[in-house]
Amino acid sequence: MNRFFSRGARRGARLGRGAALLAALAAATAVGLALTASSSARPASPNASASITVWLSGTYAGATPGSTYRKWLDGVAARYEKLYGGKVKYVLTPINNAQFTAKIVAAFASKAVPDAMLVYSGGYTTPYMLSSLRQLNDYVDKTPGFYASQSQWDLSCLNLDCKSGKGKIYAIPNDTGTYALFYNKALFRKAGVATPPKTYTELLADCAKFKAKGIIPLAYGDRDGYSTDNWVTYDYTSYMSGGDIALINAGKLKYTDPKLVRPLEALVKFKQQGCVNADASTHENNDANTYFTSGKAAMVQMFPFVVKQFEHALGSKLGLARLPQSGHGPLAGKSAANSFHNWVIPKNAKNPDAAWNFVKLAVDKTGAGQLASTVGGLPTNKAAVAGIKDPLTKFFLATASDSGIPLLDSVVPAKVALLYYVQLQAAFAGKVSPSQAMKNVENGLKTLNP
Repeated sequence: MNRFFSRGARRGARLGRGAALLAALAAATAVGLALTASSSARPASPNASASITVWLSGTYAGATPGSTYRKWLDGVAARYEKLYGGKVKYVLTPINNAQFTAKIVAAFASKAVPDAMLVYSGGYTTPYMLSSLRQLNDYVDKTPGFYASQSQWDLSCLNLDCKSGKGKIYAIPNDTGTYALFYNKALFRKAGVATPPKTYTELLADCAKFKAKGIIPLAYGDRDGYSTDNWVTYDYTSYMSGGDIALINAGKLKYTDPKLVRPLEALVKFKQQGCVNADASTHENNDANTYFTSGKAAMVQMFPFVVKQFEHALGSKLGLARLPQSGHGPLAGKSAANSFHNWVIPKNAKNPDAAWNFVKLAVDKTGAGQLASTVGGLPTNKAAVAGIKDPLTKFFLATASDSGIPLLDSVVPAKVALLYYVQLQAAFAGKVSPSQAMKNVENGLKTLNP
């Protein structure tokens, strides 16, 4: 049964709860060891040891040399080259989602595709499943223990339902994501703020204390609408019920509904009251982190993929807390989380067998464990999850396990998400009201091609 879209007799959007994720860990280590052994076996197919090209997108579009992302990926490439003899060439795609979408659409149309791609799960994968991506069930079925070794499958399958491995699999989950509030303990002490805010009301009150000490309260990069998206889609948990994301995706719950308008109305007060950097609406999302890592900003909302980068920058001054929320709905206090990225093999890839051997190494116990230890990311390999040691990564694991809903832009098709980002950016920048922004999204849906 689809964990995202089933709730009793009623279809709903629901990420698998933490109990299911953590309960699976008891048997995970044995499965992970079996997977490691199987993924290391030499391939029988003649092109299974070929050199391959891998496109990196989403968060991993920032995998520049020397970054924590690249260190992890270089480790996977080194294992591949040692085991199979072929080389791995990484290609960084645009970090802007609209530009990336245009790039892969053109690549699919021209059949000039790489051997494998690491892309956002869900809505950035599902539109291409039937037309452009290779179905992976045969590879999964021929690799003993593979399906059972991984979690967070549904966003990688047709109709967002893997049916316990019997559905149509088009991607392999790589990591799980959610958001939390990083904060600088030293700046909190300087401003006389005792604890991280738990509500938007508390955050707004703290802003005045930080500003009085010449500290930027909150680093924020919303050039493309991503900071606003990350904040508001997480805050939906405090307004919505478990089935509401699926209702939005199905067109049965409108973007103009108060459950979507009120969280945005609460969020834009961050800018209206001067709680963010002055260039928040024009600064790129990840680049705005420099306000935080340089000690200029007291807080920043981010995902687990920056844990190691932030630890290196701030050391013992780094703190982490759950994101504050503004609503009081039935799921208030819960997080929003789901698979963030998955591996795909295009239909016209020159070396699909070699690509599969590479993907197995990326998500086996060793590769996934290195994702956690090098980057701070939450792997989907269950045995690797059981071995996480870093307290901040473990904090993210507990937060993701306590989810009430998936993130909206991970579920809706990419073209809808791109429309949505534009309107979120406009609302936070003060160009339109939150209610008008959501009306624009609802009206814009009618102009999108099926």
